[in-house]
Amino acid sequence: MNRRSAIITIISVAALSVISVVLASRLKFSYDFEAFFPKNDPETDFYIQFRETFETDNDFFIVALENDGSVFSRDFLTKVDSLNQRLRAVDNVVNAVGPTQLTRYVRDPVLGQVMQLPVLRWQEPENYGVDSIEITQSSGVVGYFFSEDFKSVAINIRHAEKLSKAGCDKLSEDIEKTVAEFGFHRTHLIGRALGQRLYVELMIHELILFISISLLLTILFLYIAFRSAWGIFIPTLVVLISILWTLGFIKILGNDLDLMLTVLPTIIFVVGMSDSVHVLTKYMQELRNGREKREAIRYAFKSIRLATFLTALTTSIGFLTLMLSSIEPISKFGIYTSVGIMLAYGLTYTMLPAILFLATPAKLYIYAVSDDFWTAKLHRSLQWIIRNRRGVMIGTVAVCAVSVYGIYQIEVDNKMLEDLRDEHRLKQEFFYMEKNFAGCRPFEMAVILSDPGQLNDQQFLHDMDTLQHWLTEVYGVGNLLSYNEILKSANQAMNAGVRDFYTIPPDSTDLRKLNKFLARKEVGDVVNMHYNKDQHVMRIAGKLGDYGRKHYESLNLQLDQFIAQNCHSKFNYRVTGTAQLIDLNNRYLVENMVLDLLLSMLVIGLIMGVVYQSPKMILLTIIPNLIPLVIVGGIMGAMGIPLKVSTSIVFNIAFGIAVDDTIHFLARVRTLLRDGLSPIYAVKRTFLTTGKAMVVTTLILSGGFLTLILSDFLGTYYIGLLISLTLFVALIAEMLISPLVIFYFYRKK
Repeated sequence: MNRRSAIITIISVAALSVISVVLASRLKFSYDFEAFFPKNDPETDFYIQFRETFETDNDFFIVALENDGSVFSRDFLTKVDSLNQRLRAVDNVVNAVGPTQLTRYVRDPVLGQVMQLPVLRWQEPENYGVDSIEITQSSGVVGYFFSEDFKSVAINIRHAEKLSKAGCDKLSEDIEKTVAEFGFHRTHLIGRALGQRLYVELMIHELILFISISLLLTILFLYIAFRSAWGIFIPTLVVLISILWTLGFIKILGNDLDLMLTVLPTIIFVVGMSDSVHVLTKYMQELRNGREKREAIRYAFKSIRLATFLTALTTSIGFLTLMLSSIEPISKFGIYTSVGIMLAYGLTYTMLPAILFLATPAKLYIYAVSDDFWTAKLHRSLQWIIRNRRGVMIGTVAVCAVSVYGIYQIEVDNKMLEDLRDEHRLKQEFFYMEKNFAGCRPFEMAVILSDPGQLNDQQFLHDMDTLQHWLTEVYGVGNLLSYNEILKSANQAMNAGVRDFYTIPPDSTDLRKLNKFLARKEVGDVVNMHYNKDQHVMRIAGKLGDYGRKHYESLNLQLDQFIAQNCHSKFNYRVTGTAQLIDLNNRYLVENMVLDLLLSMLVIGLIMGVVYQSPKMILLTIIPNLIPLVIVGGIMGAMGIPLKVSTSIVFNIAFGIAVDDTIHFLARVRTLLRDGLSPIYAVKRTFLTTGKAMVVTTLILSGGFLTLILSDFLGTYYIGLLISLTLFVALIAEMLISPLVIFYFYRKK
């Protein structure tokens, strides 16, 4: 490199960075709940068709209102009714129904007219006692409009489907503002629109937080390593520009930042730093050996060119295996992070030497030729390892054996709002709805009739009644709504509203009359939400508590057994809905995790074997880096950390990053062996030089990832905790095991 090429490089990087700043400034934050559904999956396809036939199960908004004492207070109910009326006028609200708006149909036994009567005569306190008894006995009222202790009520809002982020933000803000105007003692709001807004706000806050903390920690570690402003400035500039370019690349492809991509800058920040640190360390070593600046730059880059390329490549592969995921946000996360890491590598070999060539980092030079802080400590560590090599190997085997036992204790589970800490507002509201109402996890079940005539088949309808009773009592479905419930309500209405007639009519003639009544226009909208005559599909819907995938997978197996043993009619059925798809999503991820990890190991191992033309390199690469994965897996089992979306991707990422140190270590050892050194001296020199860069980069990486534990998103928290822990364990394993493994494979020399 000469002065002219260095200047051209700096100008080119600056120009591309300006363009990237413009592109990155146009990025938006989004949280598309449905993007986490498995793609090209029959279950997803079925739900999308089912949703088109009926309605979405998550376009709802619930406003729960508490009263001091019982809700049966005229003043309280007057405010509830006024709020209900106001909420109906909010933009994009399709309907809002609260306890004061509930009605039931009753046919006058004398005149034969069907009348619509209020369920709660809220303006007549003298009737509260009678009405409360009727409410308690009515299906789908308690747990949906009234809490079980009658201390709070809920207004259930259905809003326009598939609202954009801007539409969701405005809707949730309008509802919050409207509710606040009435001054209720305590209010609770929950819904997709509010959740999406709070998620995005939190994502923006955490993106700024993590970048700031990562920057501060990086500056601290770089100062400890190089004691020079240049030693801090150069690597930091490399990763900052690589982050900018990656964000610009995301925008060029027409994407925005989602929940997964908010951690991308932090990851590139800490991972992309590795090559720069290794290059600077080698550069300083050559200065210490007496080389002139230009020659030190040339030799430093040439000597570790292959090793740094392999580390960038293997780290990228670790992320790139995530693109095989059927979950779009995870697939994009793997691709964009891989691109960012390769951009950081490219800048390390273009911009970094240009800066070193043009600038005069005097203090960096002075520190390079002075006594090194690390040499004595690393020398003593290597002596201890060699003296205690048998104990080191036995201890490693023992720890791995215990860890394998811990791995078998890992549970595979997930919940709908597992990404949020319990203290978060949204999670608290979720808990409140579970405790006082039917819950917020949607339950959707499709029943496909074998014959449309089954609507008038007593046996089929009684089977449906038996099934629904089991779903309520055993499965735990609250506020269950279905065609059967509508039919029984119609039968009660046709018999003067007498509670005893809330049953399937025993006479087939009466049954046909009821079905004709349900075909009338005034009740048609309600019926169409639970039975589609063109597709002959019934919909059973309700709400559940969020008890996790493991809980509901067990219940789904029990459901299959119950239907096989107790339902004698012929029909097909399918549990579906957004919650079911999230559960399937997690199951697919966990099932693919082991295959993806094995693929990553195989590809990285083969690359090392081919590049160095030695089968030994495959084992030398994999063995030291398999140990930390086993140990961290054991820790997960011991700590009760479940395997789910966030934790399942940790191992691929951690392996791809942890193997970097192994590559640098092995590359240096092989170079020294080729120079004629014995294995013991090759390992010693590598331990004292490359070992320092390994320690520094691991401190930077672990510290950077550890900042993610400050996140309110538990998925981000676990990514930070487990990857930092894995990298720290990997460093220890590398320093302890690699020298001994190398001695074993090269013992003849």
